Amino acid sequence: MRLPLHNYNYQSDARLVADLLANNEQAVQYLLYEQYNPLLKHNAQKAAGGKPVEYDDLVQELYLYLSANNWDKLRRYDARQPFVNWFSVVSYRFFKDFSRSMIDSGQQMPISSMNDQPESSPDDAMTMTGTILMDIRAALAKLWPPRDRQVLEALLLHDETPEDVASRYNISVDNLYNIKRRTLAKLAQLLIAYK
Repeated sequence: MRLPLHNYNYQSDARLVADLLANNEQAVQYLLYEQYNPLLKHNAQKAAGGKPVEYDDLVQELYLYLSANNWDKLRRYDARQPFVNWFSVVSYRFFKDFSRSMIDSGQQMPISSMNDQPESSPDDAMTMTGTILMDIRAALAKLWPPRDRQVLEALLLHDETPEDVASRYNISVDNLYNIKRRTLAKLAQLLIAYK
């Protein structure tokens, strides 16, 4: 049973982790079915080779994995990195390993039947792509400070070399990679907020 989540929002990764460790049902629902739902669906589908998957079945398996041994896996989370980064890696590895174990045992990942999927057309795909691009552009515009956004755009959108970008901003290449890592983490959090 899913609980209502009216005004249930986490202002910090530390609070979310603490509530999960305390077995707070709203925190679990928030993690698996609300805030990180698009990320989990993407990771599960990617691990299944791009096929649509039975999301609820896989999320139950992920929950059992995370909560095993008194949330042992979650207790290993290092708060120096954004929770979304850690959770993305952990969930993708779990879905990939789960997929391999299913194949090794002669089974398949729980795949959605085609009847469960709405009819889609190339226009739907174009609309979805356009919407995603608008979300990314809006999130990019919110990145602060502007230099960090400009560094990310130069590296990812304009395919400039790290050396050229570092020289333009009078920073070392190592510092450039630190800026890129931090800015990508900020961008990921903004995109999740757009869900």
